[in-house]
Amino acid sequence: MKTIAEYAKSILFVLIILQIAPPIVQSVKENYLSFLTTHTNVGRVTIDSVVTDSTFYAKTLKKFFKDPEIKAILLRIDCPGGASGSCQALFAEIQELKKRFPKPIVTVTENICASGGYYIACATDSIIASRSCLVGGVGTTLTTLFNFKELAQHWHIKTNVISAGLYKNATNQFTDMTEEQRALLQSIADNSYLQFATDVAKTRKLSIKEKDKWANGKLFTGQQALKLHMIDKTGSYSEALKTIKSMAPIEGSVHWVDPHEETSFFDKLFGNVRSGFMESATNTVCNTLEQRYSRIQS
Repeated sequence: MKTIAEYAKSILFVLIILQIAPPIVQSVKENYLSFLTTHTNVGRVTIDSVVTDSTFYAKTLKKFFKDPEIKAILLRIDCPGGASGSCQALFAEIQELKKRFPKPIVTVTENICASGGYYIACATDSIIASRSCLVGGVGTTLTTLFNFKELAQHWHIKTNVISAGLYKNATNQFTDMTEEQRALLQSIADNSYLQFATDVAKTRKLSIKEKDKWANGKLFTGQQALKLHMIDKTGSYSEALKTIKSMAPIEGSVHWVDPHEETSFFDKLFGNVRSGFMESATNTVCNTLEQRYSRIQS
């Protein structure tokens, strides 16, 4: 004959099963349905902040380009710019990956795709922007150089700098910049700007001789940028999807692949069931023990 404790264990087991069964069934159903339906993987990478390091984006894009199961890539950009070197590096990386692993990559932007952000977008096969999106900003700015010389003098602060080289103190904020130093920094900005404009002209098939029309640091709306051939279409996410379907061998529905950590087969199959199971099981055990304890006390 079963004891009360054995009956309690059996009831507890049934309660746990009742708690975890529905989410497991639902998760298995959703995952297996996706396995059975025809779909095509499309990678999706988002750049939504100032770019100061290309490492993460380059690594993710390389992974997507190398994956034969991913037939195209969507690059979502909402970026006002960034460090010239990082943006140029990512531009070059995308171009190299396109040569090594040919597959279409399309940019879609809603609010801003300017300066370094636009530099990166120009490496892709097509740019789609909303009509009021800010596009362009092809130009170069060096770090803002404040001069604290007079402020230091006002507070009787003396600075002593020991350096070698005529141009080494060009960015010293407590000394006046010489004409030679200013000319050097200006030449750096000019050369960086020319590299930027040349890459844009080449990829967007624009005239470098007419760069004052579309470059020179100017910003345009998506509608204006379209007339200047700085973008390919105006539109939104849906337009980008149409463009991808016209450029890549898409069969069935599009399955978006976002950057994420590697997951086990169990995680892919059951999704968040494990965490839900632990929470439900813990709550069930606690509630059962609490009820039994209260009966014993009473």
